[in-house]
Amino acid sequence: MARWLGFVAAIALMGGRALADDGVDFFEAKVRPILAKRCESCHGPKVQESGLRLDARAGWERGGDQGAALVRGKPDESLLIKAIRREIDDLAMPPDRKLSSDEVATLVEWVRRGAPDPREATSTRAGAMTLAEAKSWWAFQPVTRPEVPPGGNPIDAFLLDKLARSNVTKLAPRADRRTLIRRASYDLTGLPPSPEDVDRFVGDDSPDAFAKVVDRLLASPHYGERWGRHWLDVVRYADTAGENSDRPLPHAWKYRNGVIESFNRDQPYDEFIRDQIAGDLLAKGLPPEEAARKTIATGFLAIARRFGHDIDKDRHLTYEDVIDTTTRAVLGLSVACARCHDHKYDPISNRDYYALYGIFDSTRFAFPGCEPKPLPRDLVPLQSPAEWDRVNAPYLEQKSALDREQAALDADRQATTGSNSPKVLAEGSIPDGGSMELPPVVVSVGAGQSLRLVISPLGNHGADTTRVEWQIAGADNRRWTLPDDVTGNLLAGNPHPGAKGGDPVWMFLDMRGGSSTLDEPVKSLLGKPGLDVWRNGDTPSAFVNASGEALPVWTSLPPRSFFVHPAADGPVAVAWVSPVEEKLTITGKVHDAHPGGPDGIGWRLELDESNARESVRKLAAYREKRRELDARRAALDARKPVPELAYAVAEGQPHHAKVQLRGDPEKPGPEVPRRWLEVLGGDIVNPATGESGRRELAQWLTARGNPLTARVMVNRVWQHHLGRPLVETPNDFGTRGQRPTHPELLDWLAAEFMDSGWRIKPLHRAIMLSEAYQRASVLPDGSDDIPTRAYARFARRRLDAEEFRDSLLVASAQLDPSPGTAHPFPPESAWSFTQHNPFAASYATPRRTVYQMVQRNRRDPFLALFDGADPNATTPIRQGTTVPTQALYVMNDPFYHEQARHLADRVLGHEPSARVESLYRIVYQRSPSAFERDRADRFLKVYADEVANDPPGEQDLAAWSALGRVLLGSNEFLYLD
Repeated sequence: MARWLGFVAAIALMGGRALADDGVDFFEAKVRPILAKRCESCHGPKVQESGLRLDARAGWERGGDQGAALVRGKPDESLLIKAIRREIDDLAMPPDRKLSSDEVATLVEWVRRGAPDPREATSTRAGAMTLAEAKSWWAFQPVTRPEVPPGGNPIDAFLLDKLARSNVTKLAPRADRRTLIRRASYDLTGLPPSPEDVDRFVGDDSPDAFAKVVDRLLASPHYGERWGRHWLDVVRYADTAGENSDRPLPHAWKYRNGVIESFNRDQPYDEFIRDQIAGDLLAKGLPPEEAARKTIATGFLAIARRFGHDIDKDRHLTYEDVIDTTTRAVLGLSVACARCHDHKYDPISNRDYYALYGIFDSTRFAFPGCEPKPLPRDLVPLQSPAEWDRVNAPYLEQKSALDREQAALDADRQATTGSNSPKVLAEGSIPDGGSMELPPVVVSVGAGQSLRLVISPLGNHGADTTRVEWQIAGADNRRWTLPDDVTGNLLAGNPHPGAKGGDPVWMFLDMRGGSSTLDEPVKSLLGKPGLDVWRNGDTPSAFVNASGEALPVWTSLPPRSFFVHPAADGPVAVAWVSPVEEKLTITGKVHDAHPGGPDGIGWRLELDESNARESVRKLAAYREKRRELDARRAALDARKPVPELAYAVAEGQPHHAKVQLRGDPEKPGPEVPRRWLEVLGGDIVNPATGESGRRELAQWLTARGNPLTARVMVNRVWQHHLGRPLVETPNDFGTRGQRPTHPELLDWLAAEFMDSGWRIKPLHRAIMLSEAYQRASVLPDGSDDIPTRAYARFARRRLDAEEFRDSLLVASAQLDPSPGTAHPFPPESAWSFTQHNPFAASYATPRRTVYQMVQRNRRDPFLALFDGADPNATTPIRQGTTVPTQALYVMNDPFYHEQARHLADRVLGHEPSARVESLYRIVYQRSPSAFERDRADRFLKVYADEVANDPPGEQDLAAWSALGRVLLGSNEFLYLD
């Protein structure tokens, strides 16, 4: 009653017009003050208890950890109202002092009216911009083509205009021709120019001489290797999965080579990105070769990192990696920061993240395997189903014929398996680690009939090693015993021969699907002398420790003992074939010899009254036919067509994802429709297509109206040519990143890029033909007191890791220029990688470094030392370090010394008078000065004294190798001006 009176009072205070207005005045006059005074201290910009924020409309619309806060028009169904009324104890709010009845009535009426709230422009993220504010941030504004300042080349015009406004008047002159061609060659191919290329350019007086150099380098197949590597840096390429056993990805190289090929053929960048996201969908209806190329391109998504032990359980982390890499690489935005909460600085909401998450959760990713699920699955075939059916049909026909032969042979085997209804004489089970005396059994047995002791798995067959002691007593004190009868000569035959040879006495049987003898003899199993076995695969098996001492294997085997081990899917048996017809007494003991089951084993003693001798002869004939059939099957399988597979993605079951509260997949929140980022339009995935949404995502990423994609890519290209990007945070164009140093130039380049059909090679030409690119790195007097930041001179840089290694191979003439293919990983059937024994390998190759195997959890020491890209995360800019271990590498590394030795071999192939000249032209692409010739001659003479005692043929090689190491370790070789 009190609440009702309060509500009536509240209506009266509104002067009778609250029910008639549109609700905004009611909110501003009555609701906002309550929220500000009583709610925002716990649910405002600084604190959001239970994940709920109430200082903006978007906060209560999104809700908190418990779900939606309000249901418009239905106060009785709204969690916020229930919490204010204290109808839910653990959600009671405010916690310190209840709202008054008037305040409660006001909020109830507000919800009943539909919760009008005009606070759309207020951020729900501390320090973040709103969607409205985002329109004023430079990166979210449309790309425009700015007016070019007066001058010649537009790039130079923009730069000179900025230099003039910054009062910078001192510029470096044009670089000399040798420096310029060396710079261009490394920038476009990652390799040094040949001395002949340098001579040709230096002697070319035509005005377009440098343009011809650029065009020749862009046409080189090595161009794609260089610029493909830049992209692989950004998309964190690796040849292993990254989970705790770091399993190999045998097909990932196809993606790497596909990227290289795409750059070589100058595939339009917008098409390139669409293929990376949805190539498999865009491939439908295309010729086979092009369809395969597009499918392989989705390796961009598939090479995402895998995490943990059972990677299926950590898929949410893989999707985070995909979202993070995709948005940083293409958009320059850190969208993955919104996994647990709204982005703290950029207009990216938690719902944006899960809208994209739903697209990738509707996609089937190639599965690399993991410790509990060791074999790969869901690899994507590159043939169409119809083409694969055509290729595979002959194999399937021959396999079907062999299957029919085997079925007929197995049917005939029933004649060899003895009675289908043996008499059970006794049976039982023993617990894990236990033992049991067999109850004495007296039974009449005919000659040729058999007694069988059958051991069955009860569950965990891996701990079912079973020790058997068995005595069969007949008339006149005749006895047959295990282990005595077989210890020491188990491998003499299976069936084991009788005391006088001929008919069998003991047999060891695989009881799955009837009975057959164990066919595979192994002597000294596991390298243990005296441990001999008959088996079928690893199990079932019968084996002895014939030695006089205990053998530690998977368990401890006592001396002179006999064991059997069932298979996972069926029992094993030891059988005794009676050579007599009389009444026999059977005793024995069964031990579980491998505790740790935890379920023990079952046993059964039975009599087979069929003729075991005849059965054995028929089994032998069966085995011979089966071996011949298996050989034919193996030969057929060796010719089995193998589908060409890609480590790629395919369509899964389309669905929307639920928000994971605080990023926890165990705490689902409200469902979010699959859609685009709200700040870029928020378009919804069309459910009528029945697809994941990757096709739409590919279009949204590359739409002409998207202000980010072109800017991000031209910024990356500029960075790799000029040494410093225009936006110095290439992966972050958001509010925590840097603003562009030359915004007009960035937009002009982006507009040119899109207008040229998103082609990258014309962008290279435009940048490299500018005066800014062709400037020297120092002034003629050798000083460098002018800024590189303003591009008044070229930024000198050290060769990166790949350039350094490849240049060593060029100098030594050991480089294999052919493209790399698959790595020599062990076959999948041999994989046994675990978290304690993860995959680890290094495969030497004379090919370019881009083709080396890249491992995530164990980085190549050379690449790690010389600042190669991190294969676990997108690398937009490689860090540059100068550390003592790099100098130690040059002094001591075998690979480096080997290349210097090959270089010396090259030089020694010339006449003595031409050797210094040859060395300098190979290493520096120039002739030595008179001073350098003199120093080289003196070095060789001093070194000759040091190696005077070496064999005559080795003295010159040692001296020239040492001189080669000096040049290969010099700044002129290692740095690019």
